[in-house]
Amino acid sequence: MKLGLISDIHGDPIALELAWSHLTIMGADRIVCAGDLVGYGPYPDRVVTFLEQRQIASVRGNHDRWALERGLGVPDEFGGGTPSAGTLQALAALPFDLVVADLRQIGVIVHGSPRSDMEFIQRRTHPPSWLRATLADLGANLLVVGHTHEPMWFRCDRGLVVNPGSVVSMPVVKNSSRTFALVDLTALTVSFHDVESGEVIPLDPWPEQDPPPKVKPS
Repeated sequence: MKLGLISDIHGDPIALELAWSHLTIMGADRIVCAGDLVGYGPYPDRVVTFLEQRQIASVRGNHDRWALERGLGVPDEFGGGTPSAGTLQALAALPFDLVVADLRQIGVIVHGSPRSDMEFIQRRTHPPSWLRATLADLGANLLVVGHTHEPMWFRCDRGLVVNPGSVVSMPVVKNSSRTFALVDLTALTVSFHDVESGEVIPLDPWPEQDPPPKVKPS
């Protein structure tokens, strides 16, 4: 199974449609989203409608949660468009996590981390030992995260951890990689792609070993 990965759309339907088009041409059997459908960008309703019409499952990101907490008609403090009642209803139905499976492979999709939609999985704070232990705790071969807007991947004996980055192309979100990813669930391999061109973006994996402990000066 080829699994298309998108994340952090932030009210940008143009970037979403481009990523979807490229993944469809690439032969993705299924596409999933790691959350943050709304916030920042001006078109939350168009994004949610697009995902619903194409049956693209998504988890709930922190911006999606904040939109629900604000309620109907309350402006987005980050400048994004105000979701309609229908969009809020769709956001309320999004789960914290999703599970996908292909034969022996099991994938878990979350927004920030399996613990919180606000946790940034970064190399300096989440070493390989933490990633391995998390895959083991989940009983999964694949963990997909978003939230950082930075693509990454880590491969070990336990499986694969992937962040596809953010698809956003609008200037309202300065921190955006403008990327999506495609995972081969059978081989547990991943490629990253530019949203506009679809071209492959080379990306080195995170190291498989924890960094050596810092030695305090005597």
